[in-house]
Amino acid sequence: MAGFDYDRARATAERLIAKFGQKASLRRIASSGPDYDPVQTSEDFACSLVDLDQSQAHIAETLIQRGDRMVYLSTEGLSITPTLADKMLIGGAEHAIVDIQPLSPGGTVVFWQLQVRR
Repeated sequence: MAGFDYDRARATAERLIAKFGQKASLRRIASSGPDYDPVQTSEDFACSLVDLDQSQAHIAETLIQRGDRMVYLSTEGLSITPTLADKMLIGGAEHAIVDIQPLSPGGTVVFWQLQVRR
């Protein structure tokens, strides 16, 4: 029996996110210089994503707050792995990344599911 083709699943996710999603940026902030006087620089990485509302069922009595967004982030063209220290720029508005969950069956990241907060 042949194994499941996760690369094909990733290609399908990339195609659907590109078709039905939007362009955005993942902002990485780096600090350099001495600890007492650090210099922060930011670099934006172009990406595609689908921006969704959180379900009311998920908001009640959880760590998800009203106004939080669920984002499906495509791996296509993304040269970095998102971290909690990064920011998402969606429609020009900066959002903090609260949670990151890769959909990675079989060790292949198909897409990233993020919880973001403005």
